Amino acid sequence: MTLRFGIIGDLHAYWDEMDVAQIDECGYDLVFFLGDLGGGTRNSTLRIARLISGLNTKTLVLPGNHDTWELGEIAAELAHRRGIRLITDIHRGASHSEKDVALCGYSVHRLTSQTVDVSLLVGRPHSLGGPELAFPEYMQETYGVDTMQASTDKLCSLVEGLESSDVIFLAHNGPLGLGGEANDMWGCDFRPDGGDWGDPDLTQAISHARRQGHRVLGVVAGHMHLKTKGGDERPWKKLVDDTQFVNAAKVPRIYTEAGQPVRHHVELILDEDGLTFVERLLG
Repeated sequence: MTLRFGIIGDLHAYWDEMDVAQIDECGYDLVFFLGDLGGGTRNSTLRIARLISGLNTKTLVLPGNHDTWELGEIAAELAHRRGIRLITDIHRGASHSEKDVALCGYSVHRLTSQTVDVSLLVGRPHSLGGPELAFPEYMQETYGVDTMQASTDKLCSLVEGLESSDVIFLAHNGPLGLGGEANDMWGCDFRPDGGDWGDPDLTQAISHARRQGHRVLGVVAGHMHLKTKGGDERPWKKLVDDTQFVNAAKVPRIYTEAGQPVRHHVELILDEDGLTFVERLLG
């Protein structure tokens, strides 16, 4: 039996009622948002969260660096159309009903079918990329993490609790180690000397999973926009050591192609033969 996921990259406010209808029509087993919901303001973030709440597909939302507003407010907006107060356990992960739309981060979500058993390990919320932990006071108050090492330890602890052999990592920003050129998957394009802007804690968690004998099927993230500040295009997927790395940060994700508006997301297809990623453009 095949599992199909919809991966929505950095929104930056490019999300509306038509997206809700189209994504629901795709019939995904799960929809995952990689973060940066709004346009950089609290009202924008909460407005997009309320729109996302209209999805009837099981949905997980990982907050990005633009989403460092009160998580209780964001969670309440995600639950708005359910008419309930969503109780979100962002520290340990939570099991949700089929129709839930919920926040996630530093969490594990196990998905199974007749032929597939995989864990989704969700990385550090609010990542800004680079070697330093962003928003340390906020991260300490919200997640009990105030250093990059503490984040590494938290992710590696989640790895040690995995119950499935196969794992897919999902994060706002990608891992360190995929190159330091401006147009590499998570290379720095806003400094003259470039550099690798991936997350070291995520890289350590991936390595730890491999040491523990897990098969890392894929690593999916965003944050570093596919079009660089210099106008080059980053590769959106890359196979390294039998692991598929994907950057889904097509920004803006709603744009015109051949004179027609299209809406971008990535489809993840998982079956007994492995993992496949396909770019989807909905009219």
